[in-house]
Amino acid sequence: MKMKSALVLGTVLLAFLLPNQSFANENYVPIETLKPAVHLEKPELKQTGGKLILSDSPETYSDNGAFYRDTATGEFRVFWHHQNVSGENRNVSLALTNTSDEPVMLYSKGVGASVSIYPDVAGKEALVQFLEEKAKKKYIKTLQPGESYYLETNADDGETVSGIAQYVVYTKHSHQQATVTATTLNYVERPTDPLSVEILPPDSHVRGSFPHFDREGILTYDTALGNAYVRLSSAASGQWSDKLPGEYEEGISVVDGNKPVINNGNYGVLYNLDVKVENSLQSPQQLSIYDNPAGGFGHFAMQWNGKLKTTGFLSYVNAWKFASEKIGANGNQYDFVTSLPGGASGPSVIYFVPEN
Repeated sequence: MKMKSALVLGTVLLAFLLPNQSFANENYVPIETLKPAVHLEKPELKQTGGKLILSDSPETYSDNGAFYRDTATGEFRVFWHHQNVSGENRNVSLALTNTSDEPVMLYSKGVGASVSIYPDVAGKEALVQFLEEKAKKKYIKTLQPGESYYLETNADDGETVSGIAQYVVYTKHSHQQATVTATTLNYVERPTDPLSVEILPPDSHVRGSFPHFDREGILTYDTALGNAYVRLSSAASGQWSDKLPGEYEEGISVVDGNKPVINNGNYGVLYNLDVKVENSLQSPQQLSIYDNPAGGFGHFAMQWNGKLKTTGFLSYVNAWKFASEKIGANGNQYDFVTSLPGGASGPSVIYFVPEN
């Protein structure tokens, strides 16, 4: 899903060719108006939360089959992103199967699944649904030994299903952490046993399991710096990399011989940042915060101080103002949560811009 800058020179033209995608926005500004800007000191990120199961290979599919399968214990998150090119209507599902010999209770802690002809629209809508539900723990059902729970999304030919969902499972009788098997798969008719569905061959995208699904850190900005930026979801390596300390961790694809994999862009990972705004200028300042998808384009979601904001189509030539704050002489502190949606390009370059 991730695109490099050298590959997206036609993005601006693409924006005008995609119907139902919004390009003009009163909160968009040309990115050049925010430059020059200084690079903020990189925050050290802590890897937190349970296992992340990532299913993005094969990203496009034409045959019935499973994309990825792995076990998960306690609390875990699954991210999936797959495009139907089969020529017919298909279901794309996440199936959770109780493979133990006792009943387990399944709870959700945020579920988002969306379908669209535009992959980045599906990704943003799924992320928005997930963020809106994330604070709520909901009982889903009790799975008997061998029973499966399906989260199904129907996709016509050419449509992409993007999903992000977080679950926690307990044993029914002792209320201890339980284990289930998660399978992402596509089909015309729902299989009786998702564990019997064969895994499809991979493509160039990534599927795998990673130890943690969240990143936490403290980001500090001082108004005396003027325009300043930090990159989130930068490339994990190579010439485009500006990754933060602790941002990436190695995973394995358990269906591909435990091959080492990297989730380039950290899809499915939430960045939970404590933003400390200092004001050494000691006079009231008006501060705007922008997002620029420097590597390409997409539809994006930012949660600032508990308020969820989203874009229409946003390309690398523009930046989106998603927050504006009055900063007093003593500065202030804000909660910032974001994640790179399925179908969108990273990095998300966050600019802090005094508007006085």
